[in-house]
Amino acid sequence: MNSRWSRREFLKSTAAAMFIGGAEMALGATQSLPKRRLGKTGEMVSCIGFGSGTRFCSIPEEDAAQALLERALALGVSYFDTAGSYTRRGIERLSEKRLGEFIKPRRKEIFLATKIDPRDRDGALRSVETSLKFLQTDYLDLIQIHSLSDLNDLERIGSADGVLTAVRQLKEQRVARFIGITGHNDGAAMTEALKRHDFDTVLMALNAAQSANPIAARKMTAIPAFEQSALPLALQKNMGILSMKVMGQGMLVGNGAGRASPSELLQFNLSQPVASVIIGVEQMAPLEQNVQAALHFTPISDGGKQKLQEKVAPSRSAWRRFLEAHDDTAAV
Repeated sequence: MNSRWSRREFLKSTAAAMFIGGAEMALGATQSLPKRRLGKTGEMVSCIGFGSGTRFCSIPEEDAAQALLERALALGVSYFDTAGSYTRRGIERLSEKRLGEFIKPRRKEIFLATKIDPRDRDGALRSVETSLKFLQTDYLDLIQIHSLSDLNDLERIGSADGVLTAVRQLKEQRVARFIGITGHNDGAAMTEALKRHDFDTVLMALNAAQSANPIAARKMTAIPAFEQSALPLALQKNMGILSMKVMGQGMLVGNGAGRASPSELLQFNLSQPVASVIIGVEQMAPLEQNVQAALHFTPISDGGKQKLQEKVAPSRSAWRRFLEAHDDTAAV
């Protein structure tokens, strides 16, 4: 498959869908967050996903956390992302616990994705058993191998008694409908993982500061870019593509050098051939603003994309340092 052709066709179809959606709204139909196909899974998921990681776990009040989940669903969010390691210190699996309370009466309305950290088969199976308990469900829509770090990590994942054996077993047993892998900072390792293994989905860090461009090539050492490596391969293999870190953990948002508006950063990600953009949620207002931005989304042009990359370029080195030190499995 020609990845450049695929991206063009993707943007064309997305623009058409947005036009139709706008026409429906003009006729008085209820606004609904657009859905996109999750690759070869055939599932249709909301173009914005609810990220229940460190930001969500930092919410101290349970009522406030549940209110955010309720509001997200009401706004049309159907994809909910969690992990066994997302918690607050001293509280076991807080994110999964909160989601379990929320989804119990509405399981069929939600596409539920969690992640597992152990790299061995037995540890992974125990982790999933615990996830099912906290999430109060007997199946997962998607189980993902969490946070691929490098090629050595990939070797552990794919070993005879590794976690990949476990997730394949879970899919065969229909405990998980689909299997995937996630990664934050090593585009080369992720590309190799997608070459070796036939995942249903891939979740990768993707934002305007992380993507390679001429400025990065001229002025600083570029970090491995998912957009130029793993993303085209995932597209060729018809994997469901999910993106995260759209706002760069907040360090790309605001005014001044290296900063842009949330809507600009979201437009960049939604213009990629991704099914859903997973955004961490901790407050009601940003959730609603991101949904509104998605409702009014138009694909960014190549020129607009380059301008945005140049705009956030002063933040590129800080973002690279963050990724190098980031541990997505650490409790807040």
